[in-house]
Amino acid sequence: MESDSVRTMGDSTLVDLWIEGKFRAINISREAIESYLRLAPHDAASMGETERREFVRTHLSIVVKAATALLHGKPGSETIAIEAGQLGGDAPRPSGDRRKGERRKANIGPPGGIERRKS
Repeated sequence: MESDSVRTMGDSTLVDLWIEGKFRAINISREAIESYLRLAPHDAASMGETERREFVRTHLSIVVKAATALLHGKPGSETIAIEAGQLGGDAPRPSGDRRKGERRKANIGPPGGIERRKS
């Protein structure tokens, strides 16, 4: 992708893509990116134009998927605006260090819950 095909203007990030047989302008709002990333208000305020452009470049498949879904509602649109909540699911959150928890299962009694002893 060319470096000038993703650009920012104010609170929007713009990208021009070929979707469903037409070259379309896709406008991704700052709020859409922030809600996808689930940013805290102080983190959202510090997100600059460069970070938003980089987000669109690295998450282009998500942007295309959202734009295609919006396009099905308005098939003739040449400009698609993606707002908060329209980028699909939330960004995957790291679940922490999986090695910190206990990995062994607790063995509580024999299978079936009844202990039988031979007399």
